[in-house]
Amino acid sequence: MATEAQILDFISRIAPCAQKAYKELGKIYPSICIGMACVESAYGTAGSCFHNSYLGQKVGTGKTATRYWGGKFFTSKTKEEYTVGVHTTINAAFRSYDSMEQCVFNYYELLNSKLYSGVSSGVPFTTQMQQIKNCGYMTSSTEVNSVIQIILKYKLTQYDDVERPAIGNPYQEPTKNVRLNTRGNDARWLQYELNRVGGYKLIVDGVAGQLSIACLRNFQKTHGLVDDGICGPLTRQKLKSI
Repeated sequence: MATEAQILDFISRIAPCAQKAYKELGKIYPSICIGMACVESAYGTAGSCFHNSYLGQKVGTGKTATRYWGGKFFTSKTKEEYTVGVHTTINAAFRSYDSMEQCVFNYYELLNSKLYSGVSSGVPFTTQMQQIKNCGYMTSSTEVNSVIQIILKYKLTQYDDVERPAIGNPYQEPTKNVRLNTRGNDARWLQYELNRVGGYKLIVDGVAGQLSIACLRNFQKTHGLVDDGICGPLTRQKLKSI
């Protein structure tokens, strides 16, 4: 069991990571991230911490690397509560990281994905925590309340008072046409704009694949543009005007 000194030290180390990730990626309050890390890693004393795994991210159905996870993992026994009050021990594959910061950024990356579209920004932290549970992050029937109690006890909402991600598209507007298989920030700009004006909920991954282009064509058709699936000057102008 962690001592009070260990608890305060852990919070002091993970809080700046949570604030940095929140400032860049948004949505999940730093207090939520810190509180969940306290529970998932037993305040930084669990064995998983040797793998810089502080938030219990599992590998999932595949082992495809993401922007903030290189594909490394480890296996460990864990208890899941598929039925309230009944704990089942299983062997699971957990993501391994090179640093605490990488773990935290991957947590924010995950919770900003389509899988967690049911989690809202700007709601009370108690609501946001329940939404994370509802989207399936954990099976525990007690973790939501445990995290909330930790947030209240250690006044973790003080870490939420950081500059929010800038309003508006964080990616520079393309100077070239964006079309199928365009990659990089030009594609991210388009995906961000389509999500903003059309609510398409695309993953902003920097790859203008079939889904991104289908959404683009839908937008063009809806707004009286030629639905050719190419984001040129007229389409960019229309996106910015909304």
